[in-house]
Amino acid sequence: MKTFLAFALCVLTLASCGPQPNERAAINHYVSFLYDNMSLPDSVNHSRAYWEENVRTALNVRERMQWDIPEREFLHFVLPVRVNNEYLDDFRTLYADTLCRRVKGMSIEDAALEINHWCHEQATYRPSDARTFGPLSTMRTGLGRCGEESVLAVAALRAAGIPARQVYTPRWAHTDDNHAWVEAYVNGKWHFMGACEPEPILNMGWFNAPASRAMLLHTKAFGQYDGPEDTISRTSAYTEINVTDSYLPVRRTEVQVTDEKGDAVAGARVSFQIYNYAELFTVATYTSNAEGKVSMLTGCGDIMVWAVKGKRFGLGKASDGHNVVQLSHELGECFAADFDIVPPVERAIPASPTPEQVAANKQRLAYEDSVRQHRVKGNGATLQAFRKRHAPDSAKVEALLGSLSAKDADDVSMDVLEDALAHVGNEFHPLVDAPRVEHEQLLPYFAEIGQGLSFASAKEVRDWVWENIEVDDVRNPQGLRIPPLMVWRSKKADTKSRDIFLVALCRAKGFPARLDDVTGTTVQEADREEKALMEVNASPTAFMKDPEYYRHFTLSEICDGKPCLLSFSEDESLPASKLFPLRLEGGYYMLASGNRMADGSVLAHVEFFNVPHNGSVRPPLIVRSADTKLAVIGSLYAEPYIPVTGRGYFAMVVLGDTDEPSTHARRQLESISDDLNAWGRKILLWGNQCPAGLQQMVVQAPDNDIMKTLATSVGCERFSLPIVVVTDSFGRVVYFSQGYNTSLGEDLKRVIHQL
Repeated sequence: MKTFLAFALCVLTLASCGPQPNERAAINHYVSFLYDNMSLPDSVNHSRAYWEENVRTALNVRERMQWDIPEREFLHFVLPVRVNNEYLDDFRTLYADTLCRRVKGMSIEDAALEINHWCHEQATYRPSDARTFGPLSTMRTGLGRCGEESVLAVAALRAAGIPARQVYTPRWAHTDDNHAWVEAYVNGKWHFMGACEPEPILNMGWFNAPASRAMLLHTKAFGQYDGPEDTISRTSAYTEINVTDSYLPVRRTEVQVTDEKGDAVAGARVSFQIYNYAELFTVATYTSNAEGKVSMLTGCGDIMVWAVKGKRFGLGKASDGHNVVQLSHELGECFAADFDIVPPVERAIPASPTPEQVAANKQRLAYEDSVRQHRVKGNGATLQAFRKRHAPDSAKVEALLGSLSAKDADDVSMDVLEDALAHVGNEFHPLVDAPRVEHEQLLPYFAEIGQGLSFASAKEVRDWVWENIEVDDVRNPQGLRIPPLMVWRSKKADTKSRDIFLVALCRAKGFPARLDDVTGTTVQEADREEKALMEVNASPTAFMKDPEYYRHFTLSEICDGKPCLLSFSEDESLPASKLFPLRLEGGYYMLASGNRMADGSVLAHVEFFNVPHNGSVRPPLIVRSADTKLAVIGSLYAEPYIPVTGRGYFAMVVLGDTDEPSTHARRQLESISDDLNAWGRKILLWGNQCPAGLQQMVVQAPDNDIMKTLATSVGCERFSLPIVVVTDSFGRVVYFSQGYNTSLGEDLKRVIHQL
């Protein structure tokens, strides 16, 4: 609050100086505000000149557009360049004028909608890895996942002087995955939009229904923000705020921590967790008060709670306003537990555009798709020029490019490629020559870092790094990555960026190095030490012959009293038969598993066990099954389809073209193509793109009013794409899904294996 008052006083003082205020004084004050609150990576990755130019642009736009924006909202939601964990670039200074001219003369509401249309001209949805593009890279490729689309949209709104923030459900409660969208501050209130997914009115998106089933919706406000929202946490760089009550019915979920005698435990660390991707994912952590209590604003469903103090811990389910979690277990204790987790019921957020608005918006979207297709150039010219320049070394060039991810290929620069290729000897060695270490920004570092230093071994490199790199984790609460080049120049880093730098320095000096491919915490310069061998005792079921990591189970080591997930590549499915046996460090572990039901609920199981040093262990991998069989949930008139489907069961699939939910559904169907082909039944498709691998099973559906047919069969009058139905020639509907559902593939597998 003191910071806010100081800056408000500054603005009033400057305004009283007449029509030509001291621009330099204003810039210095606002740059100081940014430096007082920014993270360590931002302070070392970018010069003061960078921040001054961005502040100057923001102040010029404020004067130019004359939106009625309170100083608090300007400070926290217009002035900051950073949105989340993206690479910062020059988007604001390059595009502020373009955006201001685009919305000149509009109301702030119409301007917010128009800017989202501009964003749709720049990018559309594509899933990708965890590294987050900056706005310019998203525009260059024309593609981005929801986090990147929302970074672009927030940056664009802020560049035009409109307060904006990225809202996340950190994890869905009713299905796997998460989602991000945008809120814009319009006429004194926050309103939401789907990023790069323009709708005709505010507070409308494909996620109106799934958002109503969330357990938590949150956003990060830059700096020390004192707004009306419920505060989840405060850090040195941002204030995490809870916006759940803006979208759905909520409750104040209170948890009391007790010991085995039932007495209140003060000072316990209490984490609220959402089951998602077979993990108990922590979304907020608090410390219990003198009465042993903590509380958080949540949706009206089940949420898991993990509490720990010293060597005692407890795990329970919070289902209503007051819940008790007992510290009934000791770290290292072997035990198991089952939990039935039920998400909130769906209460779709109402939105009522007129038919004329919907039609006009649809026409605009088609035009914007064509604009984007003609505009996007990608990064192919850079790669082509690099290949051409070094044609005689094509083997090394292709090996280098092959070490990069598909996303790297979209934005890697020529100077990075040249620097890396110059480092390669007679042949390319990934652990010595690959420029990519983790999720850090790629900058040319091989030629520069470690100049003037010589080392006889990787251990000497480690010793030098530990002695000379100042580590500061407090000033990097978001876990942003500082590129190795900037760590070298500043001699400052957080722990993760220091480890990345250590790997990079080892490689620059010719020592093979990598981050541990599972825990991501231990730098490895040599062969692995001998570890314990873990297998699992998995019992196949009719619907699940080989459980998959992230979908049916996960493994976490209990570190400092909390679960630390063991991460594996998410590029492909990882069944238990492929993952195990697994080499692990000795310690205390939790094996979590679950079976997601069609209604979004989960039958969860947790198994706690110890891994002996240099020994072996074989815990049970239990995926619980439902006791009841599939029920007939509706009926439809199936006679028109029998000529192409034949008698028996078949599926009906209605897909959009490029919208995110339909893209997800198409990928889900592709991921279970083997199961669907083995099922051998026809799939009626309404849509233009046949999922890969299903060409023999898919039949283009007859031209009829499928929505009207479905309305009479499942009792719905309004639908959200995509739609998937399993029925039979008698018209008995046994499965129905609509809208965003990342469990679609598993749902369908479970259904068809039980038919």
